[in-house]
Amino acid sequence: MIYQLENEKKKKQQGDSGDFSGYLSEKALLELIEQVENEEMLRAPVHLKENVLSQIRKERRAGRKRQVFVYRAKVLIAMAAALAVLILMPIGSGAGGRQTFLPEQTAAVSMEQVAMERQKNIDDKWKEYKEARESGGVRGVIGDIGARVSQFGKRLSWDRD
Repeated sequence: MIYQLENEKKKKQQGDSGDFSGYLSEKALLELIEQVENEEMLRAPVHLKENVLSQIRKERRAGRKRQVFVYRAKVLIAMAAALAVLILMPIGSGAGGRQTFLPEQTAAVSMEQVAMERQKNIDDKWKEYKEARESGGVRGVIGDIGARVSQFGKRLSWDRD
């Protein structure tokens, strides 16, 4: 019952229309406009803009510092991994503990023989290239297809004439 009385008072205060939709009535709205014109409204604090901008700058600096820290951490981890690989890598099993970069068979062969083998490989590759070029290779096949298509097109045009 008390609740109903309060609702009726609110309806009367809002206006005579009897519609309580939560909006101000014309009378209440005019009173609000007069009050705002006569009295000064609340203003934002003087240093609000500066405080907000300084907070944004601080957050950006913190973000940059985090990025730099992450980058440095990645670099340090990579360096540590590289050092671990260098330290743990086996030195070699040759006599005297020296590491050999050439296989043992190649180390026994003289430099002249190695040079002759390389020249032979180069000559073989050159012969393969020449044979492929003479036979047409991929380019020859594509050129041959192009020639056949153009001949087919000419035959079609002759048939129409």
